[in-house]
This record gives sequence, structure tokens and C-alpha cells, in this order.
Amino acid sequence: MAGRKKQLSMGNRFGMYAIAIIVFVMLVALLSQSWSLRAENAAYAAQIDDLQQELQDEEVRAEEIDELSEYLNSDEYIEKLAREKLGLVYEDDVIYRAEK
Repeated sequence: MAGRKKQLSMGNRFGMYAIAIIVFVMLVALLSQSWSLRAENAAYAAQIDDLQQELQDEEVRAEEIDELSEYLNSDEYIEKLAREKLGLVYEDDVIYRAEK
């Protein structure tokens, strides 16, 4: 009986070492994945910041386009275009022409 107890205790030690090694390997794998997830998370955070900045830039650009659209539909722009491109003037305007 004494020999059998000794064999069980050796088996128990081996089992304990095996479990400890498995736990250690799993811990290392978990830490490794944790580090890679942190790096990936930081990359995504930087991408979110870039996209938010791009969204703000596009909102400003959209406002500028709206303002330009309003100006292009205004009477002021139409009058300016008629004077510059078509050479139209009001009846009471004085026109000066250069001699050739």
C-alpha cells in the first residue's frame, strides 16, 4: 500500500505540473491577444477621429455649396452676369466706349 500511495502522489504531481503548464500557456495566449486587440482598438480610434474630421470638413463644404447656390439664384448674380457676359445695361446708364 505504501508503494501505491507513492505512485499516486507522483501522478498527482505530474497532473499538477501539466495543468500549471496548460494554464500558463493559455495565460500567455490571452495576454498576446489582449495586446493585439489594444493595438487594433487604437487604430480604430484613430480612424474614427479621421472620419469625424472628414465629416466636419464635408459639412463646411456643403454649407459653402448652399451659399453659392443661393448666390447663383439671386438677382444680384443674374444682373452681374447680364452686364459682364451679355453687355446689357439699364436705360439710364451712361456707356463710355474707347476709340479704336
